[in-house]
Amino acid sequence: MYTAFTISGDATTHRKINLEARHMAVRAPVSYSSVSPSESSSLRPPLLDVTPQQRLLGVESSPDHTSESQVRGWKKKLTSVTTAFNQSPLARRAGETISVEDTVMKLSGMGGDHAADQLKTTNLIETWKKDITHLVLGRDHLHESLDSPASLSTLGRLLQHAAASAVSIAGGGTAWAALPADVQMASMVESTKQATMDLGRDLYEALPDEEKRPLNLFLRVGCTMHKDLNSVKGGNAAMMAAWTDLELKPPILLANKENASALRDIDVDAVIGASSLLLNEDLTAAELRALESSARGAVKLTSLAGALFNHKDSKKGHHDTYNFYFREVVGHSLRFPDTSNTRYQSHCTAAAELLVHHQQYLNFLVIIRDRKERPGFNHLEENVYKGLQDIPTLTELAALTLYAQAITHPYMRIARSSQNGLKLGPLHDKLQCHIQVLIDHPELLLGDAADYRKATLDGKLWERPEAVETVHKMAQNFPHLRQIFVAFLQGALTTWGRFSQEFAKGGAIDCATEAELDTAWVSSTNDHNEGALGSRCSWSHSRPNASEAYYNAQAKYHSNATEDFIQAHLHLPEDQQHLRAVARSLDSSGHESIRRQEQVVHAVTQAAQGARAREERDRKAEEARVKVEATILILDSGMLEKLTRDQMEEQLEVYRKLENDKEVPLKSKIPTRAAKLDTLRNALTRYQVRQSTLP
Repeated sequence: MYTAFTISGDATTHRKINLEARHMAVRAPVSYSSVSPSESSSLRPPLLDVTPQQRLLGVESSPDHTSESQVRGWKKKLTSVTTAFNQSPLARRAGETISVEDTVMKLSGMGGDHAADQLKTTNLIETWKKDITHLVLGRDHLHESLDSPASLSTLGRLLQHAAASAVSIAGGGTAWAALPADVQMASMVESTKQATMDLGRDLYEALPDEEKRPLNLFLRVGCTMHKDLNSVKGGNAAMMAAWTDLELKPPILLANKENASALRDIDVDAVIGASSLLLNEDLTAAELRALESSARGAVKLTSLAGALFNHKDSKKGHHDTYNFYFREVVGHSLRFPDTSNTRYQSHCTAAAELLVHHQQYLNFLVIIRDRKERPGFNHLEENVYKGLQDIPTLTELAALTLYAQAITHPYMRIARSSQNGLKLGPLHDKLQCHIQVLIDHPELLLGDAADYRKATLDGKLWERPEAVETVHKMAQNFPHLRQIFVAFLQGALTTWGRFSQEFAKGGAIDCATEAELDTAWVSSTNDHNEGALGSRCSWSHSRPNASEAYYNAQAKYHSNATEDFIQAHLHLPEDQQHLRAVARSLDSSGHESIRRQEQVVHAVTQAAQGARAREERDRKAEEARVKVEATILILDSGMLEKLTRDQMEEQLEVYRKLENDKEVPLKSKIPTRAAKLDTLRNALTRYQVRQSTLP
């Protein structure tokens, strides 16, 4: 009855250990208690009673966060799930068993964020499913051939081919005969598996397209919250670049204490106005580094304000002093948006907050300054105070605020509702069209007659009407708001296009039928995995010595309707006896010690690999140094044309390494012989000029 499921995951680090959260989306009853006893024994309640449900598979540590490790974790997890069921009295009563291969065949999609490792993991999982599909097709074909004596030859040829392949891989008959019996057996099993997959691949290719389609079903969709998060990042990058492109004075520099000290004696605005920092000979190396590493703009200001008013460390920042003050001033307590941690849309929310209570924040900072024993700002407070009075920075705050009110909050209201993320293609088409309308007609948001019914994505009231009203009141002081806001929208639109590729016309989701989209249900957000990771970290703060298995037992019990399932399916004495036996076996297995040992072994192995890699780099560097020092420069320009490409490169290395000629580009920048020759002649000319000036 249940022909498909999807998976999703996410990861974080906690106390330097990588944690992986995994969920499985399956169709299950809202309540198992509503299932009748006869239906309970079959494990198949009526189809009308089931809906997509997220089931937590656990939050577990892993040695690293590579895609390969994630795939190994999924394989291990699906193996443990199928094994747990197959060994239970429930499976015996139902007369059913589940293999990992048959389970993977039903895997129809995956969700997650847009990180490169997650995309690679999805590709590896999809490849694994294809291999399993071929293996199952070949296995089933061979199983059917056992009933037909005439077809047994297929099995015989396959085993013969597998044996020949195993011997060949071992290095021939003599080498094969020298292998231990267990090694020979393992090799034969692997060769037989590969031969079965090859057979299954041939059978798959021979299938008609309509039979291939359900086997190929595997759809991937990214978290909508990450899409919006990245759109704000893309819009902010475009907005920051627009100041230079439009030849406008940019926001004030908000350098940290060390960089501010280095830049104290230079005119930053004049330097920034130069065509290139690298060509500015008036800057020292320290000043250049300080300028390049310093940030400016609205997002920098909201980050600093978050650290000042709501720092993630309770011993830093103003916290309750801030809360008490604003309770008295604005009539209710405030909690500044959590930009000090990574939070969705926190910078847009913080931008609106700083504008709505702009004067109150300036007043609060003055109070902080003057109440000290030695009145004055510390560097962080001074940066926030200066940023709140800088017109370009306030202009960027206004752009962030308007974008959030018109796009982010309406999008969140729609996308975060519990729904199938695979069906949100029309929403993203509408969103991108709406942003283009705002680019073409920014007066819909900036004009005095701005109407939320036309300006917002969903046509509903502003999330924070007073924020829009404040921007309109302050707009007369922001002469470049229109240009900067349009630049933000253009950057956001480009980013939306990049992060909505899964919905592209002609893509897998676009070509899927309605039934296939329903089958491959994937949550529109990755909140369930992010929440599981956050809960795991919070839980461990008060229980630092508790085992990982203990946490997962509790978390899955509360998340997966476990009690309801037990009452419906595992209420017999034999079930309870089995569960107690499994629990005792787990407790006596030393699982927590094994987990810690795996972490240590991985760390030691990584260190050894790093040491070997470092030794190899040092060896190659030494060889290169010796070779460069042994190379004699050719000072006759006429002789250069006779050199090969490799010989030219050897000459250029001398100029790079020994003569420290900064104008000789990297090897990859001059791939052709002609380019190398031209570069070599110029280097020789510079060398001869330098030599002629020596005393």
